[in-house]
Amino acid sequence: MRRKTYRKIPLLKPVNLFLLPVLLFFSCLYPIRNNEQIENDPMFLYLPATDYTREKVDSVKSPWEAKTHRGKAILAPDKNNLGILFVRFSLIDDAEEEFLNSQKLLSNNPIPALNLLRLYYLVDDISEAKKFLETFLKQSPPIERKKFENLLIEAQRDEELVIYRDVLSTIPGQEVYAWSGLAEYFFSKQEWSKSYYYLEKILQQSPFHKNARGLMLKMAHILEKWDDVLVFGLSLSGTGERIPELEYYIAHAYCEKRRYSESLDWLNKAPESEKESLVFLELWKLSLLSKNPKADVSPLLPYFRKLKSKGLQFTEEEFFPTLTPEGKETMDRIRYGR
Repeated sequence: MRRKTYRKIPLLKPVNLFLLPVLLFFSCLYPIRNNEQIENDPMFLYLPATDYTREKVDSVKSPWEAKTHRGKAILAPDKNNLGILFVRFSLIDDAEEEFLNSQKLLSNNPIPALNLLRLYYLVDDISEAKKFLETFLKQSPPIERKKFENLLIEAQRDEELVIYRDVLSTIPGQEVYAWSGLAEYFFSKQEWSKSYYYLEKILQQSPFHKNARGLMLKMAHILEKWDDVLVFGLSLSGTGERIPELEYYIAHAYCEKRRYSESLDWLNKAPESEKESLVFLELWKLSLLSKNPKADVSPLLPYFRKLKSKGLQFTEEEFFPTLTPEGKETMDRIRYGR
């Protein structure tokens, strides 16, 4: 990754050749794109070092002073920290070289590799990041890969984690694990087509993958694709692999398809703890009254009262209009158009 860190203003007039070195040294410098973000980024990680301590790095105040430290670090931790010094002044190529050398000397320590990935990410050189990770992951044992991944997760470096998992998916035996992480990430960002792409890849390789079917079910529910909800919901139920609110998802799909008896059957199968939610009770009430406008809604009352005890603001009369004579009369008028 060789790039011009700075570009100098071209000299438009002839100058004395004896003064040229001085003028070049003191000419205005334009930093690389996003340099301010790069120079102030808090995600670069220091290592305990003998020479280039954090205090020494912080003591350097100019890019010209920083350049005088090129090639001065000997030990791997010093090289790592010197790389951070170069980052602070947008000396990107120098930083890359120090991080690479540190990582080679400390192959069992994830910090230099994390810093190198961060550098590539900040300068938007994703292809270089992937090239480095391909080599790094192939050379690293599984425990070191996991350590690297956990540090990205803990630091909430989500977009770098996407790059990491994309490369991890090229390693035999790691495909499904990597695709699962990518699918969950894009699901959380509501990028449905990307999440679907990875979920489909998982299910092609592992048709009964529980988490993939579960995410497919949730996505179909959000997108109101009721046939797909039933396909994945009934599949999970059929293999005895329950996810939270499974019965609610299936019941909602049946209700939307006006199959109210099936909807009620699935609502009754739900665990007691999951019946204590407003959306569940709304669906239960809708399914009951859609099947029979005079249906008895009293079985819902204990769950509603538990919600009231937890701070729900609705009154029973507001939520269950058919419990009062006036409410029943109103419902009859609506039903018969009077």
